Amino acid sequence: MKSYASLLYTPALLLASVAKPGKVQADMLVLDLEDSTHPAKKAEARALLAAADLTKAGLPALGMRVNSIATPDGLEDLRMLIALDAVIGGVPLDVIFIPKIAGPGDVAIYRALLSGTSKPPQICSFIETLDSVENAFAIAEVSDGLCFGQADLTAEMYAENETYLDYARARLCVAASRHRIPAIDTNSFELHDLDVVSAACRAARDAGFTGKAAIHPRQVDPIAEAFTVGPEKLAEYRRVVEDYDSTPYGFAVEKDRVLAPPFVLQARRMLQLHAADTAAS
Repeated sequence: MKSYASLLYTPALLLASVAKPGKVQADMLVLDLEDSTHPAKKAEARALLAAADLTKAGLPALGMRVNSIATPDGLEDLRMLIALDAVIGGVPLDVIFIPKIAGPGDVAIYRALLSGTSKPPQICSFIETLDSVENAFAIAEVSDGLCFGQADLTAEMYAENETYLDYARARLCVAASRHRIPAIDTNSFELHDLDVVSAACRAARDAGFTGKAAIHPRQVDPIAEAFTVGPEKLAEYRRVVEDYDSTPYGFAVEKDRVLAPPFVLQARRMLQLHAADTAAS
């Protein structure tokens, strides 16, 4: 899965508000059939998506968060996707986001059901249950990306235990890096104070996340600023690898850097994570 810095979630019923050229500034638009769609409106939302036209929206990438397959609405979501050949409004889905999973077997079910589509979407799994936190490494092994769902995880506990939430974040980020897949942080519910959003982005980046979800367009810029890896940084990673490969030494101290195996390994891994960006730069 490509490493998307910013993912803008929008309720499926509000599709018309973003289905316009240049409207989506995030790296991916994620149509949400789960939490932001009221239970009484989910059938209406599916019907709207089935009749939509996104061919002129100029979307950078398209994702969809479905309901859990353990619910009737989740089953209907998958039936719709299979019937539409995983294409919404003339645009193939790049990624399907699956919530409320417990272990790798849940991911296998979604992958098997979507395997018959012409271009099966990649699967990004939410780590937002107590079981999924403990099974994060096994889930990462069979997923194309991981997302952190802090609100749902907190709902399973008696209180918002920050120590445990830090543990959950750490397991997710390390599992994602272990299997070389993106790690997407939970969205911020702060819509007005962008300094708060920026601080949350920096903290998530420092924890090991590679991107972050947004629930409002105004959150996209601070997310992009924190997580976007631009051409200059990619070129720097390439120089580290190329210079090390061309030197006869295993360790070299230069004026402004040290060339040593750990730093070269990190550069290689970052280039691998951002392979699609590297090819385009």
